[in-house]
Amino acid sequence: MRKIILTSAVLLTAAIGASSFALADKAPRGDRAERHATMCVDRNARAVGHLAELEAKLKPTTAQTAAWAAYKNTLTTQSAAAEKSCLDRAAARKAAGDDKKRPTIIERQAMMEKGLEAKLANLKATQPSLTALYATLSDDQKQVMDRSGKRHGKFAGRHGKNHGGMDHKAGFERHHDKADAPVEQ
Repeated sequence: MRKIILTSAVLLTAAIGASSFALADKAPRGDRAERHATMCVDRNARAVGHLAELEAKLKPTTAQTAAWAAYKNTLTTQSAAAEKSCLDRAAARKAAGDDKKRPTIIERQAMMEKGLEAKLANLKATQPSLTALYATLSDDQKQVMDRSGKRHGKFAGRHGKNHGGMDHKAGFERHHDKADAPVEQ
């Protein structure tokens, strides 16, 4: 009985220590600007990671390299611009002293409108390179692109259907669709 209690106490202490250590690198709760800046950088990193994952799944051929490079360049340029814009907004709020308070409904609506306008501009800018790339893909690659294409909205916003990213059904399909295996050529 003593061994069980001692083992439980050690495990509990380790779990508490690990969770405190994991939380130590996060920005303090009251510093909105710092959390916002971290979110901006993390979003860009995720976008670049999703693009690398797509490239690994598509396995572009030599003939497709130019079209893939154009598409990838468009998305990475947009992602970097979105990160810079996001960081600029965080810095402006901090400079104005607004980083400690929650934006009003009017401010949130205005931010949402600007974000949606930016997403629309990004979609319009991406369409030519996406169309050119898609025309070069094999039928199997098109299936991979069609399934993963639901996630490309993540370059401009959070995940979730109403935030321009992957919808919940797509997440379910990704985990349950056996046809999502890498394309063999």
